[in-house]
Amino acid sequence: MNNELQQRYTFVCQLAKEAGQLAYNYQRKLIKDGLTIDVKGQQDFVSEADKETEIFIRQQLTQTFPQDGFLGEESGEGSGQHNDEESDNDNTTGIWVVDPIDGTTNFLRKQPMWCVSIAYLVDGVPVIGAIYDPCHDELFSALHGEGAWLNEQPLKVNQGSNDMVGLVNLGYSAKMPLDTYLTTMKRLLDHGIEHRRHGSAALGLAHVAAGRFDGYREDFLNAWDIMAGVVILQEASADVILNEVSGGYAIQASIPALTDLLKG
Repeated sequence: MNNELQQRYTFVCQLAKEAGQLAYNYQRKLIKDGLTIDVKGQQDFVSEADKETEIFIRQQLTQTFPQDGFLGEESGEGSGQHNDEESDNDNTTGIWVVDPIDGTTNFLRKQPMWCVSIAYLVDGVPVIGAIYDPCHDELFSALHGEGAWLNEQPLKVNQGSNDMVGLVNLGYSAKMPLDTYLTTMKRLLDHGIEHRRHGSAALGLAHVAAGRFDGYREDFLNAWDIMAGVVILQEASADVILNEVSGGYAIQASIPALTDLLKG
């Protein structure tokens, strides 16, 4: 195992928990006193909690791994020695991709379905992922080649056919046609498969790895929404299909028995 990757993995697992506690304290402040909230677009919000949590994560990563790049939802690219995911600078080993609060709308509505998501990419491939749910004190994590974990428990999705298959998390983005979403929903229902929509892609992906859902699909997401979840799912032996679309990514992840049906 690459010692430098192990060092980053150990560090980011602790960092995700510290950042999660910071964000959780902001949610408690929201409940008591309110927060400053900006509107980025339709159903797209950012609060001071998002901004301050990302600043904290970025500072910690920059101080500890100054050679690495950074891509955050709120602050964009920067840090380290480069400004893109595939720099040819020999001093740059990879890039951190961060969503300080995935599920901001849930967060602002005082709901517990949100998380901190941090991934580390080498040559554009996620090799470390940490997703922390501070409301339930659950850390989902993975290091490429070393398995996936929920706190101290290893994760592995169901590899066989299963009559109990029947619950999928379907994300929706207004950037994609509604008909595609409805068609997927109908196809699943026609096969007796229920669906939910929780409003946090990173946590939705982590919950597939943990066996709480049989699959996840969303046809438009950004890198910070999914990269940590991708490596966690891959290490949990889920089927993961990740495609680039204009301006972002489409993803589906599932137990193998559901892959073809979810794809359509």
